[in-house]
Amino acid sequence: MEITQGNLKAAFTGLKAAFNEAVQTAETDKVKNLMETVPSNTGFEKYPVASLLGDLEEVLDEVTITSIGTFIQGVSNRTFARIVRVRRNDIADDNIGVYRPGVRQLGRRAALYPLRLAAETLTGGFTEEWVDGATVFSNSHEWPGGRSWSNRSDVALDETNFEAAVEALETRTGPDGQPLGLQPDVLVCGPANRAAAESILEVKYTDNGASNRHYRRYDLLVLPRMGDSTAWFVADTDPVKPLVLQDREGPEFTAKDDPEDDDAFYRELYAYKARRRCAVAVLAPWLMQASAGA
Repeated sequence: MEITQGNLKAAFTGLKAAFNEAVQTAETDKVKNLMETVPSNTGFEKYPVASLLGDLEEVLDEVTITSIGTFIQGVSNRTFARIVRVRRNDIADDNIGVYRPGVRQLGRRAALYPLRLAAETLTGGFTEEWVDGATVFSNSHEWPGGRSWSNRSDVALDETNFEAAVEALETRTGPDGQPLGLQPDVLVCGPANRAAAESILEVKYTDNGASNRHYRRYDLLVLPRMGDSTAWFVADTDPVKPLVLQDREGPEFTAKDDPEDDDAFYRELYAYKARRRCAVAVLAPWLMQASAGA
């Protein structure tokens, strides 16, 4: 193939099509089930966290006003990218196809990158600060007005502790002291806790032959990016999800393939970049009960 601007454009178009196909066919249900996707228009977004709290109240003299001044959470977007270099000779020899599997993998990873960020965000929640000054998962949270609450209990994942986490969510009260009416529906863990989680949720009968009352009652989400972490989380994800995916740009695939560029002229290389700009954060930690494991 002759190296012309038209042929370089055709090579880019083919690689971009492979990238976009991988993005569109990636199984993103896990992302949608755990995170609320919010379009972002700037590098930093502010969320009135307290507006997610509270219930309707009977109007007697006047409507209750929710104060959100001290419960504003800011989330900064982050940029993620990877560059693939293609040799000039591979384009000249019509050998561009050898790069398509790698480009498809980049597309899939760009689409599922929020799950990697979710794993980092959840495990980091034991040390990173939330808007009330406590860590995201803490025994010392405090609502506006002074009521304390906890969403952390560092115990191993077993049936007894899972039931305790469910009960902690179901009985959780808000700033007014009234139950929030939470209904836990998902257990999140890493590979290290997969076997324990499956024995709690996906075994129809117990060892003594009795029916497992937890069977298929809760969803199980295993995040491979949690690695060997023994942390686990029970969450209520309907209708409000505890995490937010703040999407600013991408996934996108771009090229630097001008024959006059230094890389092309001196090193006979063309560059193609996969990129995504986004962020993941826990906005509503009261919708989760967390354990760092035991």
